[in-house]
Amino acid sequence: MARPRGAVGVFLCILLGLALTLFPAPATAHHQGTVKAVDVSISETVPLPVNNWTAYTFSLNLGDEIKYEIHVTNGTAIDVYFVPPDGLQAYANDTALQFRLFLDIVNLRDFSGHFGGQTGSVSVIVDNTDVTQGGATLTGPVTVSVHLEKSSSLFLSGVILILCGIAFLAVAIAMVFILRRRRKAAEGPPPPVPYSGPPPSTHEAPPAPSPPESPAEGPPPPGTG
Repeated sequence: MARPRGAVGVFLCILLGLALTLFPAPATAHHQGTVKAVDVSISETVPLPVNNWTAYTFSLNLGDEIKYEIHVTNGTAIDVYFVPPDGLQAYANDTALQFRLFLDIVNLRDFSGHFGGQTGSVSVIVDNTDVTQGGATLTGPVTVSVHLEKSSSLFLSGVILILCGIAFLAVAIAMVFILRRRRKAAEGPPPPVPYSGPPPSTHEAPPAPSPPESPAEGPPPPGTG
């Protein structure tokens, strides 16, 4: 009687193994993190457990830059990445081996500087994970002080403003010339001057001939008087 029970147990184990193979348990994300949208600036202290990250997303215009001050106050070195939207998506996906980035600063405890030269959505990732593209060795949880601020380049903004003013002035002058031409074309040629006879002659008429002079009277003949 013991042998059939043992055979049933073996059979059940085989079925369980097949079920686990065909229907594996849902996988959990190895890396976890949050994304925060930042308008102008943010200052906070972030606790990052092992394999955790936090991303701060800015919208940059031409001439904007991000000033960053990031310091690990408790724990070992971390990594910081500046990435575009598709880079953030690939980074957050555990199946992606690499992700596109603008700048990576790795294996440090203190980060400070300015990032610029890009427009559109830019995310700053504070990373305490074991991603293969990183440089820091994961040792444990960390606490990070984060200060990020978006600023604009005054010089570049002034240049852009001047160029826009010149372009506006050129367009205004061109519009004035176009309107003048259209107005002249709509008015047509001036009406003809009515005929008033030949113009008066500018030459003076020759003077009339003077009458012939009468012969001068001579002395009276002799014997008269």
